[in-house]
Amino acid sequence: MTGSWARTLAVAVSLGGTVAPCARAQSADLPSGVVITGRDLGLVAAATLGTAVLSRLDVPVAHRFGDSAIHARHPGLTTAATRTSVVTETLLMLAGGTVYGIARLRHDDGTADVALHTTDLGRARPYVIDAADERRDSDPYDFELLHGFTSFDYRSFPSMHAMASVAVAAALSTEMRERGTPHRAVISPLLYVGAAMPALARLYLDEHWVSDIAFGAFLGAFAGQKVVTYSHEHPDNRIDRSLLGHRMNVGFMSGARGLSFFASPF
Repeated sequence: MTGSWARTLAVAVSLGGTVAPCARAQSADLPSGVVITGRDLGLVAAATLGTAVLSRLDVPVAHRFGDSAIHARHPGLTTAATRTSVVTETLLMLAGGTVYGIARLRHDDGTADVALHTTDLGRARPYVIDAADERRDSDPYDFELLHGFTSFDYRSFPSMHAMASVAVAAALSTEMRERGTPHRAVISPLLYVGAAMPALARLYLDEHWVSDIAFGAFLGAFAGQKVVTYSHEHPDNRIDRSLLGHRMNVGFMSGARGLSFFASPF
């Protein structure tokens, strides 16, 4: 086996470790209901293998987007990408930290694992700043365990920008499907186009490998759809109760005794 394929296999093993704890935690959390199905496991396996194979394109794609001539010819695009990245960076870092903190308080190890993988896997970005404070190209298979906690250059995998934005788009699209929202066939694609913008901006700015984006997008779509589907299938779940409180159906009804007021929980 060549060194390149060996490193690709190592990426596949790392990816498998990312999603397996989440699946186990969710299954154990809800023994009375099936959360992770056989189809889900098949999707996870396919995404894992696909991301590992896609990692072989990381360097060519990074060189293409990192071409200084392209940035010089399209300064407006570079400015727009930078602004898009800056606007989302702080929000997503706060969101990731909040999700991790809440998950730890709730002893939800699966969610905590996903929220933390950006830092604990420690994958180098397409470029890093070396000891001489100079920018240099990086190796897409450069993983340093826990290095993401101490270096911004090692917070590449998976892309939190892709994960968060696609999760929102997937959740909204799934909610519209559940409610039969008119014009969903037009609105949903627009949501996903918008969700792709922050991730593509990071790719254009040489902040992520293409496989970072791909696996982050998969995790976002998987999580967004699962959350909404589970909420609709289990409307009385503890998370909805704590966040939404008790909901009441209130109104007036006419009967043999005349008009009467009613209020009942649902």
